[in-house]
Amino acid sequence: MDVALLSALVLVVIIVIVILIIGSVFTVKQWERTAVLRFGQIIRIAKPGLNFRIPFIESTYPVDMRMQTVRLDKQFTITKDNISVGIDAVVFMKVDDPEKTIVAIEDYKDGVMKYTQTSMRDIIGQYKLNEFLEKREEVASALEKKVDELSKSWGVDITKAEIQDIALPEDMKRAFAVQAEAEREAQAVQIKAEAELKASDKLKQAAENMKDPNAMQLRILTAVSEASKEAANTIIMALPLETLKYASIGDLGAMASINSSAARRRAEEKMKKEQAESLKERKL
Repeated sequence: MDVALLSALVLVVIIVIVILIIGSVFTVKQWERTAVLRFGQIIRIAKPGLNFRIPFIESTYPVDMRMQTVRLDKQFTITKDNISVGIDAVVFMKVDDPEKTIVAIEDYKDGVMKYTQTSMRDIIGQYKLNEFLEKREEVASALEKKVDELSKSWGVDITKAEIQDIALPEDMKRAFAVQAEAEREAQAVQIKAEAELKASDKLKQAAENMKDPNAMQLRILTAVSEASKEAANTIIMALPLETLKYASIGDLGAMASINSSAARRRAEEKMKKEQAESLKERKL
C-alpha cells in the first residue's frame, strides 16, 4: 500500500476519533440539570460537572434549576361588584423535577403565566372591591395555592405569588378620596366633641369649687391681673350679683353705692348755697 495513502487514512482515523471524543464530552453548569436522551428516551439526568454521552446516539436537554419569575403586568379583571381593575402581579417558581418538566409540558414558564392569569381572574371575581383591597395577602395566598396545585404535575414548584399594584379607574379614585376626606372630617368632629365633653366636666367641677367665697375672690383677682397685662387704662367687669355675693363683696358694692349718693347730695347742697349767695350779692 502506498505510504501516502496509509498516512492519509491514519490522519482521517485520528480526526474521527478526536471528533468522537469531543462530541462525547459535555459539561453541566452548577445551576442546571441535563437530561440525556438515547433515541429520544430519557435515560438519566446528568449532574453538574463533566459528563459523557455516546455521539450521534445520545442527545442532551438542559433545564435551569434556578428561581425564576413570571411577571403579569396590567392584567385587567372584574371584581364581584363589576368594577374593572388592573393588576400587576409576580410569581416565583423553580423546577423540582427536570425529567417531569421536560415530558409534561413544552414551555413550563409560559404555561405557568397563562394559568396564573386565568386563576387570578377567577379568584378576584369572588371578592368585592373593598374586600379585595383589604385582603390582598389572602388573594395572593389563594393564587399561589391554586397555581401550585397544577404546576406540581409539571415538576414545577410555585414558591411565592405577590400582587404588586392595583390600578383603579379614575372615578373610583375620586370616590375613595371623597370617602376618606369625609371619614377624616367625621373623626375630627368626634374628637372635638369628646374634648368639649371633657372640658365641660372640668368646668362643672371648677364651678362646684367656686362656691367657696375665697376661691371666687381669688379667681376674680386672677382674672383682673391677667386683663391688666394689656395696654388699657380702664377695666370694666360685668359681674352678676350672685358672683358678688359668693365673692363676699356685695356689701362693699352697696357701701360704694351709698357713699356715691351722699356725695351727690352734698354737691347739690353746695351748689344751691352758692347760687343763693350769688343772688343775694346781686340784690345788694
